[in-house]
Amino acid sequence: MSKELNAMYFRIFLDYEKSYSTRTLEDIGDQWGVTKQRVWQIVRFGKLGGGDYHKGLDLYNNQLKRFKVKHPELSKAELNGLMRDWLKTKRIRLIKNGKNKLKK
Repeated sequence: MSKELNAMYFRIFLDYEKSYSTRTLEDIGDQWGVTKQRVWQIVRFGKLGGGDYHKGLDLYNNQLKRFKVKHPELSKAELNGLMRDWLKTKRIRLIKNGKNKLKK
């Protein structure tokens, strides 16, 4: 990934942190030319990585790999549930949607 893109991700993360209660994800995305969903991905991985998007992404992907090895029997939805629970333990705020509910 280019240095310019890394810098943009960091600035998006900082914009969100500085304007948490005054600007929407969509507003920040419009400023940077990305979707609000992408802003949220950048923010989530940035928070996980202490401001470093790539560190956060690596942490996330490594944890997912560990869960897949430890629980090969789990469905994609169940793995997603484990990852959401893991993110909560890291104090990463999640966006709720109906797709992430586990069926019992």
